[in-house]
Amino acid sequence: MRNGDVRLLIRGALEMGVRRILHLLAVTFAIACLLGTTGMAQQAKGKSHTLEGKVEGIQTDRLTVNHGKVEGYMDAMTMPYKVDKPDILKTVKVGDRISATVYDGDYTLYDVHVVPPQPKSKQK
Repeated sequence: MRNGDVRLLIRGALEMGVRRILHLLAVTFAIACLLGTTGMAQQAKGKSHTLEGKVEGIQTDRLTVNHGKVEGYMDAMTMPYKVDKPDILKTVKVGDRISATVYDGDYTLYDVHVVPPQPKSKQK
């Protein structure tokens, strides 16, 4: 092997190492960005509250709910809310009692579920 061939061989090996390092850095950066975005989205939702109420109406993309006061969030009222998972609109019925999570500054119902009716002996 001549001196020039050795130099080319070393240069090629170094370039491959640099490419691998750059690739690894790019992958690490992408993962960090994804994790940071998820954390920011959760933080942007604000403080969570539990909303419980009775379904008064069902529209194509929202539920109208008559709910009691949600401490630290809003007074009792009847209001239409968007839902985070539209599939719930297929299963919930007018008159159902529901429970959901709401966040400060966001009028969307998250994690909506129907509350089973209590036996009459336990109702007040």
